[in-house]
Amino acid sequence: MPVARAPQAVGFGWPAGLARIPDEEWTCRPLDEFGLRYDRVGSHGYYKNLDPLVAQVAAAAQDGQIVIDYSGGTGLLTGRLLDVVPARIGMVIADPSAKFLRVALENFSADDRVAFRLLGFIRAENRLRTLGEVLGPALLDRRADILVAANAIHLYTDLPGTLDSWHPAVRPGGLVLLNSGCLRNPAARAADWVLDDTIDRINEVIVDLVLSEPAFAKYRDNVLDGSKWMAHLSARHKVFVPLRPLQNYLDALAAAGFEVLHVTDSTIFVNLDEFCELLSIYHESVLGWVGGTRKIDGVPPAAWAVQDRLFLIRHGLEKLFPGAVEFPCNWTYVTCRRMG
Repeated sequence: MPVARAPQAVGFGWPAGLARIPDEEWTCRPLDEFGLRYDRVGSHGYYKNLDPLVAQVAAAAQDGQIVIDYSGGTGLLTGRLLDVVPARIGMVIADPSAKFLRVALENFSADDRVAFRLLGFIRAENRLRTLGEVLGPALLDRRADILVAANAIHLYTDLPGTLDSWHPAVRPGGLVLLNSGCLRNPAARAADWVLDDTIDRINEVIVDLVLSEPAFAKYRDNVLDGSKWMAHLSARHKVFVPLRPLQNYLDALAAAGFEVLHVTDSTIFVNLDEFCELLSIYHESVLGWVGGTRKIDGVPPAAWAVQDRLFLIRHGLEKLFPGAVEFPCNWTYVTCRRMG
């Protein structure tokens, strides 16, 4: 269970009429195990990728300002900012996952500096709600001073629409900070991995194993059935979105009215055990064709098939990084300012 943070008396005041916790059904749901497991990986060493963002906000934020943690999940970045930033700021965690946001609510509901907004999915229009639709009049009139998107921008397939939705939520001159370990940066070092490249490479290793080893022959049908394989590939790419070049993001930011001030990158080492734990949380997306999924195959995987998946994820990582304890990944950081 997450541990709720103690109430804070820091003197930050929200605009009049703002509801920190919206009167919405998701706020009353039980905590979900998927969200809880994700929250626990926040202690992994590769989350040092957040440190440059935290340092930027700490240097730029002033008393009374509002920061949007876009795609903030369970609040991993928000917690670090509130612990480190000296200014008295308010944080708005906005996320499309009710499971993750419910855990964030458990973690921060008692902290008056934190508000919560669900970017829910509108099925009839096949899209997520925008910031403008969920922030409410009080926040839209006030606007945020800083928007941070940590480890998330690569997940949004409608990049222009996502960035356009940020513009009215940030004041003119306000900062937009983002990072990602899942885009193609031409400045990356030759030895650095792009984090999500490992997912397709693991699948290649496991396909070879399934086609050659009798112990895993029961999974061959989903490899050899082209339509079934493509269905699982499509499902995987909804979670692990195909990688786009850095320039796509820079062009889309400029088109949405954000001036790119500077771009940096860093090599961060990812511990193999920790990464295996993360991929195990997403095992259905990583190796859904091993044992099948309810959505694609009509029935959920058997318990023994899930155990095979977890074993094979570990096996795939060890094949990719033989004898290694960790592997280097490239993270890219982009700092922008909202133009007038």
